[in-house]
Amino acid sequence: MHRRRFLAALSTGSLASVAGCSDRRLEFGESSADGPPRPRVDGRWLLDPDGNPIVLRGVSAVDPVWGVEQTESRGKDYWETLELATDASAGWHARVLRIPIEPRSIRTVGLDVVVEEYLDRAVEFAAEKGVYALVDYHAIERYDTPSIDRRLRAFWNRVAPRYADESHVLYELFSAPSEPASGGIEAWRTWRDHASPWVSRIRTHAPDTPVVVGSPAWSSMTAYAAEEPFEHDEVLYSAHIYPSWDPRSWEPAFGTPAFDVPVFVTEWGYANVETARRADHVVGTTEEWGEPFREWVDAHENVHWCATTFDTSRQPAMFDDDWAPLDGNDYMGALVKDWLAERRDDHQPGEPTAIPTDEGSPPAPPSSINILQVNETGATAWWSTVRDSDGDDALQYRVTVDGRDPEILRGVEQSTELRDLEPGRSYEVSVTAVDKRGLESEPTVATFRTLERGDPEAMIPRTDTPPTIDGNDAEWPVGDTHPVNLFLWGDRAAEIAAGWRAAWDENALYVLVDVIDRDWGDGRPKTTVDLYLDLDNSGEKTYDGENDLQFLVERGTERVDGGSHSLLPSEGTVAGTVETDDGWRTELAIPWTEYGIQPIVGHRFGMDVHVIIGDRSAKIGWFDESDEAWENPGALATVELDE
Repeated sequence: MHRRRFLAALSTGSLASVAGCSDRRLEFGESSADGPPRPRVDGRWLLDPDGNPIVLRGVSAVDPVWGVEQTESRGKDYWETLELATDASAGWHARVLRIPIEPRSIRTVGLDVVVEEYLDRAVEFAAEKGVYALVDYHAIERYDTPSIDRRLRAFWNRVAPRYADESHVLYELFSAPSEPASGGIEAWRTWRDHASPWVSRIRTHAPDTPVVVGSPAWSSMTAYAAEEPFEHDEVLYSAHIYPSWDPRSWEPAFGTPAFDVPVFVTEWGYANVETARRADHVVGTTEEWGEPFREWVDAHENVHWCATTFDTSRQPAMFDDDWAPLDGNDYMGALVKDWLAERRDDHQPGEPTAIPTDEGSPPAPPSSINILQVNETGATAWWSTVRDSDGDDALQYRVTVDGRDPEILRGVEQSTELRDLEPGRSYEVSVTAVDKRGLESEPTVATFRTLERGDPEAMIPRTDTPPTIDGNDAEWPVGDTHPVNLFLWGDRAAEIAAGWRAAWDENALYVLVDVIDRDWGDGRPKTTVDLYLDLDNSGEKTYDGENDLQFLVERGTERVDGGSHSLLPSEGTVAGTVETDDGWRTELAIPWTEYGIQPIVGHRFGMDVHVIIGDRSAKIGWFDESDEAWENPGALATVELDE
């Protein structure tokens, strides 16, 4: 054992760390544990030396320096955690261990110590266990600074040659470059210009080691890798996928490039638990995110993955404090364990496995397209299911409207909203099916015409001075008052009157509702204002879960509640209420961007205002005479943003 390693092990106070050391020196390139064979990149596949496809599935550990420092709080020695991840007798079947090296660790103990006392041991351990090691420079920061350039060069100058002859080692260049990230493919080109010299540096030292390359916006621009790949051999492209990525985005962002280049999801995970270390982007559940993600990845046979985090505290964590896999709808540990076990024999190095080819016939096109819910600026397209030659559902559908760039959907989707159309115009929509080989069918085509543009029921003026949401109308922008005087149901004796005004700016929609009491004789009644919104004017018959809203404000409170079919109010949705001489008033601010809306003059959306009187003794409204607005956004009035 190295003297320095022995002293470092003693300093941790962990007897397990000392006992687990090998007695031989780690002179890499002369390792007695050969590890699995060197993989090579061929098109979109990673192959073993005999040309058999390899798919790496495993886990991302914590930084080894941090892991050793936190042995007591983690409840297990760091090296024992790696042992567990590869312990088939315990039901764990990781084929690759991702070893993240954080800049903090290098600053704390120095690069030489990180390499010789920690990384050497992790790489040796992986070889002895017959699994691959993915060495990750785990920085999360801008990629265009002199600091990151200096640190990356220093790290890979030290690390790349050290493990160049280790067949089981792969390198992850830079875990999560953040910015610059605007401009679509231009941001990818800027990133590639910065990152290519770093990849070249690794290639100089380790010409055959596969390198996993990320992308801006925290390794989320994988889609551009297929369009303009790096000019280096043996390159895979990483993706970091968390619940902040809606499942409908997976196929265009990460699935489509996997038809052309190797995609490695080096980070994915979720947790639905309140902790001090929880980040919003990981909040998800097994039912709504974990299982769909598993099904999606398995549909792409060449996509590799590492689940994060193989730990008890780093979120999203896979284990409880006793190192039992976290189970249930709120946790991912049991799902990861089951998934690794289920796929443990698939695409193993050395196992003869045929590589799917792009030869043969493409799938049949959808047999039909139906166009539903046509309105002035949109419609819904629905198509029939397509199955490939193996009887599986199509991997993708691609929907094109009048020659625009296609919308790419997962094979489990069979409908989509067609948006941003012009009123009174004919459109052609085509749908093609794509199978797991990447072969695309002929299109099925349908035509339809949007409705003519009618006059809106109300015009909402723009304001340069947003009102303070406190129920006081003294500073409210000038605008028409719209009477809420339709009797919908209940006791006519419980008469009440109301009116609403609204204004908007680039930040929010502002709505004021004045409620005027009649003579009740027994004090002021309990009343509730219901504000209904269909912010993208989709006109669907049911609430869409995106921006169809029913907000309720009860007299005497400043709380905004959601209706039974509506989304809950966003954090930026606020209300103010105040008692007036003849009733009460409420004001609301609804932020556009939190519901995916970019407001412009001429934007139309659905709206209505209702007032419920007493304990549901009566109800009045502004527009919807049928009282269906609470469950049918198509019943709302059309209003328009004015200058």
